This record gives sequence, structure tokens and C-alpha cells, in this order.
Amino acid sequence: MAPSTFVFDAPNLLEGLAHHGYRTVCVGGVTYFSRETPLGSVLPSMFQQDHWRPEFCSPEADSTRHQVDHALTVADTHTGQPLFLFVNVSATHVPHGHYLGDSTDSAASQQAALAYADTHLGRLIRTLTRKQPWLIIMCADHGDAFGEDGYRGRGIAHPTVLNVPYAVWHAQPATLAAHGRTQQQLRP
Repeated sequence: MAPSTFVFDAPNLLEGLAHHGYRTVCVGGVTYFSRETPLGSVLPSMFQQDHWRPEFCSPEADSTRHQVDHALTVADTHTGQPLFLFVNVSATHVPHGHYLGDSTDSAASQQAALAYADTHLGRLIRTLTRKQPWLIIMCADHGDAFGEDGYRGRGIAHPTVLNVPYAVWHAQPATLAAHGRTQQQLRP
């Protein structure tokens, strides 16, 4: 095993990080984080601390702003302690037609929702990485079919549902400054 490999003796990543002194926190967006049902309690119960509010959910047109504001408050309360912060952005989940002023969801409204969320995620990353390094992992939980091969929705095994975007980078203020880039120039 490479010396840089993170190894832990725990049943999952969250418990492994907790054993290494990390505080694990989620800011949920979709109702799978709401604790309103048994299913909605599974994911949040895996974290040491969880947060969900109706304004974090996709029907709220400014859900990502609310989530990012809350995530930044959470991060401020854990300054000086290793933190695993998970933000489940709900804006790209249905319904998202309202981002185009429509009552129906479409590929275009999902793209508009993503563009909206991106502005707030950029603010989250710029603020978090201003003073300390962060490992940033961005990925989707699923795609959506909008008529590809005649399919619609997400509950199907189709490439548009199964193929999801993924990005990882280590943002360090010193590295950014050394390369002549400011936080304002950094676009995740």
C-alpha cells in the first residue's frame, strides 16, 4: 500500500474519518436527509451532525444559497478541527422547471438549476479555501433521462442515469498564491 493511502479500521468512510478526529457533518437537500421517514433517517444518522430544512429542498428556488450559507456557518463553528462537510445540493433534482419559469422539468431547466447552484458552490469553495486547504470532491448521485432512447426519469438503468460527473482537487491557499492566482480567479 502506498504511504499516502488513507487507511482506517471502520465499516465506512464516515466512521473512519471520525476515528481520525474528523467531525462529520452533512447539510442535506433532498428528503433522504429530512429524518421525516425511516428512509429519510438512514443517511443523516451516519453523520455525527446533520442539518436539513425545507428551504434546503429543491422546490425552494434559492435552496443552494440557503444550504451554502448554512454550510459556511457550520464550518465556522468547527474552525481548528478536521471537518468532513457533505453538502447534498438539491437544486438539480426535480422540480427544477421554475429556474426557467416553467411548470415542467426538462434538460434545459436542469442545466439552469446547475448554473444557479454553481454560483453558490463556487462561493462555498472560495470561502472555505481562503485560509486553509480542503480536499474538494464533487459528484452527482444520478443523472436524468429526458427522452433519450424514449426514456424519462431516473429510476432506470440507462447511461444518462448511470453516468455522473465527478471531480476531485486539493485546494490550498499557499498553492494558489504561489501560482499567482487569487481565490477570485479560482473557478471550481
